[in-house]
Amino acid sequence: MKSKRTRAASVAALGLLLAACSSGATTAPAASPAASAGGATGAAACQGKTIAVIVKAGTSTYWKTVGAGVDDAKAEFPGCTITFEGPDAETNVTAQIAEVESAVAKKVAAIVIAVTGADQVLPSLQKAADAGIPIILIDTNKEFAPKKAFVGTDNAAGGKAAGDFFVKTVGVKAGDKVLIIRGQAGDAVHNLREKGASDVLKAAGATVIVQPADSDRAKGQSVMENVLQANPDLKAVFATNDEMALGALKAAQQANKTIPIIGFDANPDALASVAAGGLTGSIAQFPKKIGQMGVETAVKVIAGQTVNASVNTGVELVTKDNVANFK
Repeated sequence: MKSKRTRAASVAALGLLLAACSSGATTAPAASPAASAGGATGAAACQGKTIAVIVKAGTSTYWKTVGAGVDDAKAEFPGCTITFEGPDAETNVTAQIAEVESAVAKKVAAIVIAVTGADQVLPSLQKAADAGIPIILIDTNKEFAPKKAFVGTDNAAGGKAAGDFFVKTVGVKAGDKVLIIRGQAGDAVHNLREKGASDVLKAAGATVIVQPADSDRAKGQSVMENVLQANPDLKAVFATNDEMALGALKAAQQANKTIPIIGFDANPDALASVAAGGLTGSIAQFPKKIGQMGVETAVKVIAGQTVNASVNTGVELVTKDNVANFK
C-alpha cells in the first residue's frame, strides 16, 4: 500500500508533467520506474557495471532520504552495482573531490552527483567526462557542459512559494523586516531558494535581511538570536533548509516570540514541528525521487538512450492544513 506522502508525490509529479507540456520542461513519465529507465534494455546495459552516487553529505536526514531513493533504484537494477557516499558535512569540499577522483580511478560507468557549494569539484568532474564517464547532476544544477542531465527541484519556485505565503497569508508589506537564513555561501541551490523568496518579498516592499548558517541547526539558532536582538520587530523568517529553520524556531521560542518560520525540505523533524504548531511550514521537495530518478537517468545514458536535459521532481508548501498528507 502506498503511503500518503507517496500518493502526494505522485500527484505533484503528474501536475508537473502536465505543466511541462505547455512550458517545454520535461519530467520523468508516470509509468513504472523500470519503464522510465529503459526497461530491459537499460537493465541489460547496466549489467556488471558500477554507478557512483555522490551527495553533499552522508549524514543528514535529507541526504539519507536521497539514499533511500537510490536503494529503490538498486532493486530495479540488481545486476548493476550502485554505490552511495558523501562527505561528513556539506562544507567538506575536499572529501567530495576525493570521492569523485576515486570513482574516476575505478572507471565507473556513470557518476550521479549533488555537487557541493564550491566549484572546486568541477575540474574533477571534467576529468571524469574526459575519461568517458557520463555525469548526471542531481539536486544542484551547475553550468557544466559535459553533464548529460540534471534531476532535481525547481528551487527558485520553492523559495517563491515561501515568499508568496508571507505576503498573501501572513501579510508582509512595505517596511516589514523578513530574515532569510541561507546555506553555504555560493551554493547554487541556496542561491535559488533565497532569490525566489527575496524577489517576492522585495516586490512587496519588505526589508530582507540575509544571513548564512551553513545548513546547520545550531548556527541557525545563533543567527536568529543575533538578528532578533537587533530587530525585535522581525515579521517572518525563511530558512533555505529545515535544520536552520528548526534552529531559528528554538531561538524564537527562547525569546518568547511567535514569528512565522518556513523551512525547506519537509524532513521528518520539520513535519513534526509543523503538525505541532511550531514551524509555520516547510517547502517539500521529493528527495527520494531525486535519488531514484537520478540513477534511472544514468542507466538510460549507459544504454545509449536519449534523456531529458532537465527532470523537475517538484515542490509543495506544507502547512498545518496539509501536513497529514506528508507523513
